[in-house]
This record gives sequence, C-alpha cells and structure tokens, in this order.
Amino acid sequence: MNISLLHWIKLTLLILGLSLTSQVYAWQDTDQDGVPNIKDACPNTPANTEVLANGCPYEAEVITDNIQCDINDPSTYSSADCHNIATAIVYFEFAIAEVDLSQWKTLALVKAFLEANDVALVLVGHTDIVGTPEFNYQLSLQRAENVRRVLVEDYGFNPNRFTVIGKGISEPVADNRSSEGRRLNRRVQFIVNNK
Repeated sequence: MNISLLHWIKLTLLILGLSLTSQVYAWQDTDQDGVPNIKDACPNTPANTEVLANGCPYEAEVITDNIQCDINDPSTYSSADCHNIATAIVYFEFAIAEVDLSQWKTLALVKAFLEANDVALVLVGHTDIVGTPEFNYQLSLQRAENVRRVLVEDYGFNPNRFTVIGKGISEPVADNRSSEGRRLNRRVQFIVNNK
C-alpha cells in the first residue's frame, strides 16, 4: 500500500472521529465566567463578574456588627443576633462526610465573614437519625473536620481559628421521620467563639 494512501486514510479517520464526537464532552460554561458548569457552584453569575475558582463572585459583601459571643455562655452564643453567619449552613448527602461542590457558595460567605472579623469559629457537625449513635457521632465529627479542612487548605485560614465538634443525632432541627427533615439535619453549623 502506498504511504500517501495510508496518511490519507489516517487523516480521514481522524476527521471522521472528530466530527462524530458528542458535544457532551465539550466545555460548557453557560454564564461565561470561565468556570465549567460541572464545577460552577454559582451557575448564574452576572456577566463581567470576577469569580473564584468555584465560580462564585470574588468579593462577597458582609455587613457585620460588633460581635459579642461566648461559646462558654449559652445565653449569648445561641442568641439569634449573636452573629451574622447563623444562616450559613453546609448540608451533606446521606452517610457522606465530603463537602459537596454545591455547598461552596456557603463556604464563600463564611470566608468573607472571617476576612471581615477577627474571630474564631466552632464548626458543629450534625447527622440525621439513620444509623447507630456511634457511627453518627463519628460522621458528624468528620463532616465538621472536612469543612475545617476546606477553610484551612483551600481558603488559607489559620487552623487555630477553628474548633471542631460532633453532635451526632443529638440536636435535630427538623423531624427525622421525613426525608426532608433528615436532609436538613445532615449539616455543619458555624458558631462564633470569642473565648
């Protein structure tokens, strides 16, 4: 067989293969922020917005007041106005301790809060009621530790700013008899700790 014919066949097969390649494998970035949809924690970022590697806006505005919280005094740290990150909750899938990419938007808010305030945080892990109490305690502790790891390794915060606590099944916020209630109970919450 002629060498030029072999090159022609190879070239034809290459072109044919490329033309039949599915668009599924193409880079898709619908909000055009430079982060592919599969990794974009904030998929609807406005045009020309500077974003972090996770696709969320670079600067998050956090309005804070003078924080007066003490983890050792339940009358202050459990107060609804104790801190502005009371609503920052990282949720988890069933029996999973890894932080899901969908939760990075919440972590970006926590990052902005920590940058604006010289405070330490207690990361409190929780689980639903499915499983043994021992397993759930370890799972809740691992969830809080994984959130701490993201804040330290990915955002560069000093690990001494965080205390990790696992509560297991002991503090549900919703009814564990429903799947929605169990979903809401699988979480890590943030409490300001002024020591």
